[in-house]
Amino acid sequence: MEKTSQAYINSVLWQSCDTFRGKIDSSIYKDYVLVMLFVKYLSDTYKEKLEEYTKRYNGDQERIKRAMSRERFILDEYSTFDYIYSKRNDPEIGVIINKHLPQMRQ
Repeated sequence: MEKTSQAYINSVLWQSCDTFRGKIDSSIYKDYVLVMLFVKYLSDTYKEKLEEYTKRYNGDQERIKRAMSRERFILDEYSTFDYIYSKRNDPEIGVIINKHLPQMRQ
């Protein structure tokens, strides 16, 4: 796995902020970017745990489900960054985000 550089992260964040310029006040769009970064982090962590349990329990879905239910954050498939990203061009993306992000639970 290739390590991500700080310069790359800065570049991606800057590009993210650029997408909001002119549409949202600059004092507010950072909130959107930070939320999406947090969702991305949770999604990646959740995916890693799922892979770990899948290997550990040899694909036994019942044991995997039980182990995942004990994780600190639980995501359904519609609350993941991958799902939200797949809907990024949907005209109802705001509705999708508002509907599914509250589904995340701690």
